[in-house]
Amino acid sequence: MLPATLVGCSSKSYFTAAQARAWGPRVLDGVAEAPQGATGLFCCPSFPLIPTLLETLGAGGGLVGAQDVSPYPPGPFTGEVSAQLLAELGCRFVMAGHPERRRLFGEDDDTVHRKVLATAEAGLAPIIVVGEDVEGSSAAGAVGAQLDRWLDGFPAGAEILVAYEPAWAIGRPQPAPPAHVAEAIATVRELIAQRDVQARVVYGGSAQPGTFGDVAEAAGENTEGVPDGLFMARFGVNVDNFLAIVGEVRAVADRIGR
Repeated sequence: MLPATLVGCSSKSYFTAAQARAWGPRVLDGVAEAPQGATGLFCCPSFPLIPTLLETLGAGGGLVGAQDVSPYPPGPFTGEVSAQLLAELGCRFVMAGHPERRRLFGEDDDTVHRKVLATAEAGLAPIIVVGEDVEGSSAAGAVGAQLDRWLDGFPAGAEILVAYEPAWAIGRPQPAPPAHVAEAIATVRELIAQRDVQARVVYGGSAQPGTFGDVAEAAGENTEGVPDGLFMARFGVNVDNFLAIVGEVRAVADRIGR
């Protein structure tokens, strides 16, 4: 099963090769004295940088994923990267359904579905990015429809990381309002609990230092509204930000008994 607490970073295409080489060792140094070490920490870099992160963060007890995957098996598909190859390299996760992929590169529900299944069939855990596109619309309706379309035929008992990231919050200076996130996370848990999967649920969407504590406070006694961690992008590329969030998430997790 995936770790109970997860803090991750998708570096998108921000990382240079030099930045990627430095990021993993600095994160490991920052958690060297923590009892958990690097457990539950992960990074999804661009394809050429995966070996670099595997040699540093991965070798130190963290996890490494990919930001994309081919919907096709190994074969005559020029430019594609198969889930089997990612598994062979040592990846643990593969992202699918991110709003940027859907909006900028035209990925439809069928493409996301095929990528999710290809990932699971290779023994990797998909990171599916779910959430509503328009602020004020129904998170439950959007997430329920996405789960229905993208998880059709998903292997029983397989692992999955669900990242609630409302598209309207991605790229903003601030994340979605904490009370909204807490309510949506509880809803996502309820929806995913209806399926035979082993799931963790995290929040993304301009996640940054302070986000997790604010969401936990907004959730109050309803700990179902507290995510299992955070999934960052540009804020997580900065190691100091990443480590601050690791400390914040772990402190809340200890307090609520996760």
